[in-house]
Amino acid sequence: MLGVGFIFYYYSTILRSSLLPLSPLPSSTSSSSSTASSSTASSSSSSSPSLTLMSSTLPPTQYKVVDMNDRVPSFKLATNSGQRPYADGDRAQAAIINSLQLVEKCKQDPSLIVVDVGAFLGEFGLYAAACNCQVFFFEVQLNVVDLIRTSISLNNFSTSRVRIIPNAVSDLPSNSQLMFSLRGGETTSSNGTSRVSTIRLDDVEWPQQSSILMLKIDVEGFELNALRSAEKLFREKRIHHLIFEYTAWWTDRAPQKELIPFVEKTLGAKQLFALDRIDSTVYGPLTRYALNRFHDVHVRRHLQTDIYATFIESGVSPTLKVQPYKVTSSFA
Repeated sequence: MLGVGFIFYYYSTILRSSLLPLSPLPSSTSSSSSTASSSTASSSSSSSPSLTLMSSTLPPTQYKVVDMNDRVPSFKLATNSGQRPYADGDRAQAAIINSLQLVEKCKQDPSLIVVDVGAFLGEFGLYAAACNCQVFFFEVQLNVVDLIRTSISLNNFSTSRVRIIPNAVSDLPSNSQLMFSLRGGETTSSNGTSRVSTIRLDDVEWPQQSSILMLKIDVEGFELNALRSAEKLFREKRIHHLIFEYTAWWTDRAPQKELIPFVEKTLGAKQLFALDRIDSTVYGPLTRYALNRFHDVHVRRHLQTDIYATFIESGVSPTLKVQPYKVTSSFA
């Protein structure tokens, strides 16, 4: 989802000071889409990823609770407005998550992890936490992070299993310094920009012998950079399922054109699917004919979608209902 506005990053040569080592974290955070491109940002001399500890849960006067009870298990969501959040593609994403049967899977294997990169309010990861999965949130907007932490507290989720990391996920070296600005939303500094430290997913200290059941990435057009930061995890077959946003026409077209081939050829996706933007329809698996034309069709028709990719031999759950994808007629 887009959060409070489009995120535009630019690089700084000033290093963040007073960073703390990354560790399994019951605290902190910052916020929104998390990623950046790999050129001129500088990195810290420390080899281990780092993050800053930030503010705590909000007082009751500063948030409104929404009961997210449209599926089981339900959970409480802290928001600014008191309105249930909605983003295009939510229903199709929910269909995929429901087909994975998180409650049963995470009960059978408590080490399973769901990763929410560009978490915004965190409803994707909070549902997984309600299913008793381990969850890692990556979010760089401080005001939104406070809401996620408040939601964790409202639901009494164990802070040993739900962690917030306020770093921008990027293929830059971990601890590189980024600046970002928010257009159409609030910012954490008076001049409209805020500093954030980067982290590669390959550098995160994941729990030993754990697998990532689902990696969800929504980082405003920087999905390729985020995925490049996780090549080792994919190579080691620790990631089973992936959902990422795909918007070929309003972001830089060169990286977007490379995105699906990278997921398929470099990361080794077994099958790819396109998600409908309005209802719960999942199209696919995408054929070679569709994949070869997917980017150009989406640019020409100004289409946005989410892509679902599987990385395990068993493929999609038999409970997931899919429809054939037709390049000329599918809504996705």
